[in-house]
Amino acid sequence: MSAALRMENFPGNNRRKQVLALMALMPMPTKLKQPFRGATARLMVGVLWLVCMQLITSTQALAWKPFETKPLYEEVELSASEAKKVQYAAGWSAQSDTELLVEIKNNLPGPLACHGATVHLLSGTTVSKSFLPRLYVPNAASRQGAVSGVKKGQMKDFSVLCHCWKKPGDTACGNPRSK
Repeated sequence: MSAALRMENFPGNNRRKQVLALMALMPMPTKLKQPFRGATARLMVGVLWLVCMQLITSTQALAWKPFETKPLYEEVELSASEAKKVQYAAGWSAQSDTELLVEIKNNLPGPLACHGATVHLLSGTTVSKSFLPRLYVPNAASRQGAVSGVKKGQMKDFSVLCHCWKKPGDTACGNPRSK
């Protein structure tokens, strides 16, 4: 150890000053080492290419078709002629005289999504009920929904809000699940 770094030159045995002085005397590298060279670099690039090719050719990536020409369906209200093809019936169940059952029979070529029912009472009040989840009625089938809070003999009339699916620019209801 040289005389400049002896312990007596650092009063109080200040270790930090000793370390800094030693670092000042150490030679600094002029060129940093590259982590991967030669065969290792080629191997890493090959593995990365394999991973990228696996991601590109995976089934999920192949299922996505950005330029798909399949027409999209929109949920729209029923026209007057379509509403005439849907049959509605209402009545009370034998178990409860305060729960009105609404039956919807679909005679359209596509399915229906019924959102809710509105019941007008003899007293002038209105009871509205949303079907959660929506009442899905396939074509040539019927389904029932319930409206609670309507006593037997108090109903004046009722209406049901149903929609069907149509292609943009199309006039007939269709089935969005058909190919």
